[in-house]
Amino acid sequence: MRSAVARRPHFQPRDRTGVTQLRAAPGDAEYFDAGMNAARLQRIASDTGGKFYKASAASALPEDMRYSGRGVTTTEERDLWHMPIVLGLILLLMCGEWGYRRAVGLA
Repeated sequence: MRSAVARRPHFQPRDRTGVTQLRAAPGDAEYFDAGMNAARLQRIASDTGGKFYKASAASALPEDMRYSGRGVTTTEERDLWHMPIVLGLILLLMCGEWGYRRAVGLA
């Protein structure tokens, strides 16, 4: 695969055009040592409070997946106008970004 690369003048003192070579090939790193590491999976399951299942014991999985009520999370939503400091910071960042662009000449 061949690709032409053109550099913009404001990045380099002179306008240059070059050619680069690109080689794309599938990697095989994901296939290296691809077997199941049962000891590691059992350690992760015990560290996180879960269970490790082999294919022969998968029939017990639906019974173990009953809802337990643990880990219930609540979501609290607040409007920005009820938190003036956050609204002020957002407006300050937007105005600052606009001022910076205007000073640099991008706006």
